[in-house]
Amino acid sequence: MLAGCASSSPDTEGETGDALTSANLYLYQKPVVFNPLAPGQGAEQLTMSLVYNGLFNVGPDFESVPRLAESWDVADDAMTYTFHLRDGLTWSDDEPLTADDVVFTYNLFVNPDVASPNTAPFAAVVGFDEVQDGTADALEGIVAEDDQTVTISLAEPTPGFLALFGSGYGILPEHILGDVEPSAIMEHEFFKKPTVSSGPYVMTEFNVDQNVVLEANDNYWSEVGIDTLYLQMVTSDVATAQLATGETDVVQISPQDLATVEGLDGVTVSSAPSPGFLRLLVNFQKFDDERVRQAFLYAIDRQGIIDGVLGGHGETINSTIMTPWALPDDLEAYEYDPARAQELLEEAGYDFSQELRLSWIPGTADRDAAVAVVLENLKAIGINAVADQMESANQLGMIENAEYDLMVSGGGTYTPDPTVSANALLCDRVFPAGGNTSLFCDEELDTLLNEGAVTADEDERAAIYQDAVRLDNELVPYLWLYVPDTLWATSDRLQGFEPHGDFANGFWNAADWTVTD
Repeated sequence: MLAGCASSSPDTEGETGDALTSANLYLYQKPVVFNPLAPGQGAEQLTMSLVYNGLFNVGPDFESVPRLAESWDVADDAMTYTFHLRDGLTWSDDEPLTADDVVFTYNLFVNPDVASPNTAPFAAVVGFDEVQDGTADALEGIVAEDDQTVTISLAEPTPGFLALFGSGYGILPEHILGDVEPSAIMEHEFFKKPTVSSGPYVMTEFNVDQNVVLEANDNYWSEVGIDTLYLQMVTSDVATAQLATGETDVVQISPQDLATVEGLDGVTVSSAPSPGFLRLLVNFQKFDDERVRQAFLYAIDRQGIIDGVLGGHGETINSTIMTPWALPDDLEAYEYDPARAQELLEEAGYDFSQELRLSWIPGTADRDAAVAVVLENLKAIGINAVADQMESANQLGMIENAEYDLMVSGGGTYTPDPTVSANALLCDRVFPAGGNTSLFCDEELDTLLNEGAVTADEDERAAIYQDAVRLDNELVPYLWLYVPDTLWATSDRLQGFEPHGDFANGFWNAADWTVTD
């Protein structure tokens, strides 16, 4: 933090004599690695959005916006997608960035020896099954037509294909990683501090548990407005306090701090609706009776959390799918009903003496407060619920090894298309194969989700997904807590910030930011 404050001095000059500029940004968690192939937590995703560019990103309106690709074409049958890269792209180390890097990266995602859990978007690509079963080394359907053109051919219509990529998968440098054995790439040193960048910034320091230092990428395809960014790892209360002193320029704030922050001089508050939601993972291997999962949901005063913890800045949700046109109007609302919760648990033969651990990563005020309410609600109906604080570095291992009962998880970019939500529900996407972190599986729901994914007619798609939502609503694979409004506070010295509802994509237009002193 001292380094960050010192380097932001307005009289610091570069080689040309121009004053260098800097800004301090809040990281609400402590990153461990910066690997697009891995399922990074939010702070890692925020950092990677500055270092890696994908072909496109998702803007605040949840529409795809160009990044390395300046445009793309989609065939009428939704089976061929052609991406046109910008002219003259180079990596930060002056090596050319071409369509070959895109093909290399996407083949890493699907390589079984890499074992990335982020393969879901590629499942419809021609040749995916052959790569998975080892009869092919690369995807037949992803081709570099020339240095600036990539064609992706799909085995069946996939109208939600772009939405599956969310904020875009960062392209990796083949000239750095091309000779690495796929089985060793997940642990490669490059991902501990990626110093070769396709994004607007290059990582120059990673001071574990303290900060990340990023310098503007001189080779980026657009002008970068701030010379140095310091990503500071502090708690939310410290970050909020530093807004008042001018030590921090960008903070995602808790609704609990909204009134305080709105009263600060030199600070602007903005917000955007979230495309994801806060949920509790329910370990399906331990709680495979839907009555138990329903009971947990009835037992939680979700509206009370929204009103009391979020100050009304959120709404309840009753399905893993969020796309408005896919939601029927006859879903069970799971309103707070402790008596119904107890009744269901007794029907299911639930053992009230067993310990129920609620695991979460502490340090975010609204989540910490929500956890306290959930624990109180569960205990009120006789459940032996206990708090289990965990380190972010342990979260993925706990999920993979089914070493949790309930676990707080949030985020996601689910609003654009139901195919994105399917990654959290499908049987073949159970973590680490995909984003199904509740380890949930239901074959009937699988059938509906897979059918909807390949149906091109919009009305037919909507009908299929509405049936899927009804079943999802009944099975309760996750305990859907709330959809929050994402609140941002920025110092008035920072210009060009546009709020994004996806907190993990909050730095989406950082290249356009500037600072004034």
